Amino acid sequence: MALSDDIADELTRHSVGLQRLSASVVRKIIAMLNRSDARIVERLLASDISAISRTRQEVLLREIRRIVDSAHTDAMGALRIEIEGLAQYEGEYQHEVLQRFTPAVVDFVRPSEAQILAAVNSRPFQGKLMREWLSELGAATARRVRDAIRAGYVEGLTTEQIVRQLRGTASQGYKDGVLEITRRHAQTVVRTAINHTANTARSYVYDANRDLVKAVKWVSTLDSRTSLVCMGRDNKVYPVDSGPRPPAHPNCRSTTVPVLRSWRELGIDADEFPAGTRASMNGQVPSDMDYDTFLRRQSQAFQDDVLGQRRAALFRAGANVDRFTDRAGNELTLDQLRRREREYWQAAGL
Repeated sequence: MALSDDIADELTRHSVGLQRLSASVVRKIIAMLNRSDARIVERLLASDISAISRTRQEVLLREIRRIVDSAHTDAMGALRIEIEGLAQYEGEYQHEVLQRFTPAVVDFVRPSEAQILAAVNSRPFQGKLMREWLSELGAATARRVRDAIRAGYVEGLTTEQIVRQLRGTASQGYKDGVLEITRRHAQTVVRTAINHTANTARSYVYDANRDLVKAVKWVSTLDSRTSLVCMGRDNKVYPVDSGPRPPAHPNCRSTTVPVLRSWRELGIDADEFPAGTRASMNGQVPSDMDYDTFLRRQSQAFQDDVLGQRRAALFRAGANVDRFTDRAGNELTLDQLRRREREYWQAAGL
């Protein structure tokens, strides 16, 4: 197997571990927020909201805001600790992979922990910096709780009814309340932040070794939850210092792997390596399966579920999955797609 294939296999296994780490951090953060939710409910039930004055209501809202702020400060502090640890580990790990899978004659640069963490904090994802994502989560929660209480007061709801709107109902597993929005949002922020941290760290390692790493390949998770933009970018190769990088969207699970220069490009005579040395470094992109190939091997029902029936019909008529997004990675509407792909629509009978 080519050396690029060895590295790709190792990093694919590593990405599974990162997703498990993400799930673990999500559970930790959600547990902290759940304790805050319990305190909010307890505080509300201790007051008869329908009977208190507007002034007393504002005092109550300020108390609840302090509960929310305290909980989110603790939760986001815990997340920052996880992010800092991951940034350090991911930089070490990526450097180790490059060293382990190449002969000793190659000397890879190992960026410092401070450099990687600075890159994680200074590179925006989804248009915002890390600190903005973390700070906005608490503010949004406080607004939702405040608005629900004020609306309930105006509508003449009892305290128990307002609490039910906030917490949700037992019959629905408390998934239908206002506070569930915060939990879902927190899960998204945590997963996306973990992905951003890991991919920023590896990008920084690749960039520091651009004399040896000549390109970066996008690798998408192959399953029914893969987004259209990640379907289209799967196996695409981009320059080391430019092009899109994961996360492509909230909850993105895509990652990247390096494409190494060949020994010839590096001016190294591979025939001189000792016997048994891994020297099959041809610099070419591995020929493993991309999402388009993966999806064509699946059942029609699976394709319909992933793409929707109309896009799936277009896909089966010959359109590649990367035709469902524009160059910026934005998902195309069916009307936009129809204008761009009239011949495929005709073939699909749509």
